[in-house]
Amino acid sequence: MEGANTRSKRFTKPLAMLVGVAALLFVFNLITNHVFVSQRNLTMLLKQSSVLMILASSLMMLLISRNIDLSGGAGVYLTGTVVATLVVKAGWSIYPAIAVGVSLGVVMGMVNGFFIGFMGLPAFIVTLAAQQVFRGVGYVMTNAATVGPMPKSFNAISEAYISPTLSVVVVCLLFAFFAFINFRSFKRMGAWYGGKDRLFKNLALAAVVCGALIWVFAGYRGIPMAVVAAFAVATVMHVVSTKTVYGRHIFLIGGNIEAARLAGVRTERRIFQAYLVEGLMYGIGGVVLTARLGGAAATGGTGLELDAVAAACIGGTSMSGGIGSTVGVGMGVVLLTMIDNVMSLMNVSSYLQMVAKGIILLTAVCLDLYVNKAKFKFKLVNKPKK
Repeated sequence: MEGANTRSKRFTKPLAMLVGVAALLFVFNLITNHVFVSQRNLTMLLKQSSVLMILASSLMMLLISRNIDLSGGAGVYLTGTVVATLVVKAGWSIYPAIAVGVSLGVVMGMVNGFFIGFMGLPAFIVTLAAQQVFRGVGYVMTNAATVGPMPKSFNAISEAYISPTLSVVVVCLLFAFFAFINFRSFKRMGAWYGGKDRLFKNLALAAVVCGALIWVFAGYRGIPMAVVAAFAVATVMHVVSTKTVYGRHIFLIGGNIEAARLAGVRTERRIFQAYLVEGLMYGIGGVVLTARLGGAAATGGTGLELDAVAAACIGGTSMSGGIGSTVGVGMGVVLLTMIDNVMSLMNVSSYLQMVAKGIILLTAVCLDLYVNKAKFKFKLVNKPKK
């Protein structure tokens, strides 16, 4: 049976999280003269974070397996450039061009995965080389010029909105589905689920989040399609990381790769598959980014891979491997985008924004190291005596 302290912690952590978010919103709104907490700005913020969420949700799996990808931004740029070139210059229809762009992203991920997974080369070196190759190929194709404008039907992939009324219905249906899943898990698993306390906590948090989303989307233009794409990708990655054998193997590899091999996990294949999924996100992210910008710019995706690493680390994904969640990554993405948005509203220099991001990333990694060391020491001190 769980003690009072365990039950108390289950409520304290989410309550502290809500209080922290509320405090940030209050401060950000205050320093931006009450512009930040508006339905329009929050909708734009979520749309702005969509491409980052798409890339970070797959990068999380690489970090969990103790790997990394420095070619993400360049991969997004190249796939978007290919799609834009096929549509604008070659006259292709939208869907075949998207299929080619996504397929190209998968191939790019497979190349990284082959050298890292099967050849055993360091991920840092391989993806750094891939970053130069991908962006260089894009510059050669376009002479570093912007390719556009894209057709309105293509821009709608990111810029179209679900109507406010339908958005409210969608959010309510998602809450109902979440509640159904939790009730079913509670009945089937009983004490293993965590009891009524966990059920109440999950439903209360979901109700608060859904209420906030309803207020945001109902007061402006509804849910942006870019947010729909990011949510769909994040949901799939959550299921993959928590409900599949592949996801369990990735966590096992990150925890101890030698133990994973001894347990029969084909680690080379799993790492290859992780980079293949990352390549798929190049394609999806490239399409969404090109649709949002209305074309493929030479600066598209610049620094996106570092933002993805920062967002994942802020969201609790460990650089040491074995720890991470899609929900945490989503929170990290939103927090990082909020900071970007606040600095833009305050007309902070883009150079100072780079400094702020660097400090945030370093702080997140230091906290990760501190927490992991603290956990390790706790295990040593509380090691059961034989």
